[in-house]
Amino acid sequence: MTGSMTRVMGAALVLGALWFVGSLGAVHACKCVVPGSPAEEMEKFDAVFAGEVISVSHSFDPNVTPRKHGDRTTVGFDVSTVWKGVVHERMFITTPPTGGSCGFAFSEGEPYIVYASLNAAGDAGYQASICSRTALLRQAQADLDALGEGRAPRAGTVGPQPDQSPESSAAGVWVALLVTAVTLILLGGVLAYASRRWR
Repeated sequence: MTGSMTRVMGAALVLGALWFVGSLGAVHACKCVVPGSPAEEMEKFDAVFAGEVISVSHSFDPNVTPRKHGDRTTVGFDVSTVWKGVVHERMFITTPPTGGSCGFAFSEGEPYIVYASLNAAGDAGYQASICSRTALLRQAQADLDALGEGRAPRAGTVGPQPDQSPESSAAGVWVALLVTAVTLILLGGVLAYASRRWR
């Protein structure tokens, strides 16, 4: 194998490795099971409440893609009604980035009914996604009829606010760096072996 052919092959392998590592941060298509009835979903989720969105903040730049592993949006609510869970009068939940990662696009100033699960990120609180009956309150009459009156949240209480610092997605960054390093070491070994064999 000629030196120029080895260089071309090496460049192709390096570009392939860079594409692979870049794809680790890409958002994959969201796949959801069709939600059940309000009663079934209330049984399945850890918290069900209604409230108005008072804040929306991101651990990422919404104008930049692809997203990193661990990126999320934190949504603050003034809660009006609780059907299930430990829900405060002022509540914060998280949701993945919108698009292919199942995130729910909450809008500030709008009231919603929220079906939430315990937060998988390890900090206190709940998370919501599009894979539930979470919806604008004006589009959730069937849920309101099925769930009944509910109860008021405990007055004056504020739930924990999830950490939005860059460290929250540090694990994903370290995984990507490790994969990059291992890939480059393996490519170097393959190229060195091929170069010696075809001289």
